[in-house]
Amino acid sequence: MVGIERRYLFKGVLVLDSALHIGGGDDLASVTDAAVVRTPAGTPYIPGSSFKGAFRSTVEKIAGAVGGIRTCCLDPDDDFCIGPVGGGRQLAFSRDEERPKSDRQFVKMVTARLCDTCILFGSPYLASRIAFSDLYLVSGESAYTQVRDGVGIDRDSERAVDNIKYDYETVAPGAGFEAEIMLLNPSRKDLFLTCIGLQEYLSGFGSLGGMRSRGLGRCRLADLSVYELDLSDENRCIENLRNYLLETEPEKKMRRIGPAAAFIKEQILGYLEGEGSDAQTVG
Repeated sequence: MVGIERRYLFKGVLVLDSALHIGGGDDLASVTDAAVVRTPAGTPYIPGSSFKGAFRSTVEKIAGAVGGIRTCCLDPDDDFCIGPVGGGRQLAFSRDEERPKSDRQFVKMVTARLCDTCILFGSPYLASRIAFSDLYLVSGESAYTQVRDGVGIDRDSERAVDNIKYDYETVAPGAGFEAEIMLLNPSRKDLFLTCIGLQEYLSGFGSLGGMRSRGLGRCRLADLSVYELDLSDENRCIENLRNYLLETEPEKKMRRIGPAAAFIKEQILGYLEGEGSDAQTVG
């Protein structure tokens, strides 16, 4: 088990540029067929798992174009990564590989059989290095919801199917949700992949939730701040750890890196011109 050596915290506001639908399951008290997910108090929110899934998908689509980075989800015929759930590779790995005596050796062995995105975002064998908190409305703000109509479409005739009409609830554009992403002990590649996703959402190319092909779920990341905890420097380790343990505000617990947009671009450019420069891009 490896202790904390470096930690990054990314804090911002996820602003909806179009309506958002993230289903909340069966709700007998709802007046719509598909209500949005809500807190016990009845306020719409965004589950961290939903944001993580959309963020990972965004990263994987771009990472596949960068030489030297492997992402199994873009290659269904990939026979290397053991990350995908339900794959025969997991069964073969569990049956054929002899488990090492120490946990550290086992982590090394598993890491060697995972693609880069499975190492960062997690797999059945290895915990994620990145964590996404649930996103709640910015303090003092309200979110309006709308109920929209939908119909079933026959894909052959391109006409509405009789007796298949439904409605669904959406959160109206303009709502802002507080976002927090924590990155623990990242490698240079982990930080690069994370910054790819952040840059996409900063640029307004991010999306989230269901029915995206209908224009729902477009969003952007605003007011981003980056904080760093560095315990790898022996000269400042005790001071940094003391501040982290005794303070309560991120600005005092961790060192703020700014401006955030410049830091993200620096990480992306540094990787592409450094480690990533030896491999050709795909396409």
